Amino acid sequence: SMTSFAQSEVAGEWIVGEKNTVVKIEEQGGIYSGKIISSDNPNVEIGKLMVKELKQTKGKWKGKVYSPKRKEWFDAEFIPKKNTLDVKIKVGFFSKTMKWTRK
Repeated sequence: SMTSFAQSEVAGEWIVGEKNTVVKIEEQGGIYSGKIISSDNPNVEIGKLMVKELKQTKGKWKGKVYSPKRKEWFDAEFIPKKNTLDVKIKVGFFSKTMKWTRK
């Protein structure tokens, strides 16, 4: 069915950043969240919540992503491609897209 396909688009394990940091996105009650499950970066906190309140609204995946550099949460749009997830953060006029790769 379409819904199960749509659900699998953001769920799974994603490689984030340069140091093989892996974020696992899982669904609970229709809402998705993602935690760090492994990393080659010794400063990364395993189990840290990186994605929260992620859900599909009007065909778009929207949620919040954590920025360890700024130590704050940002609203983001998550755009699933074939093997990547584009995470687009907008702050005022500034927008930045990060590419996460499916593990």
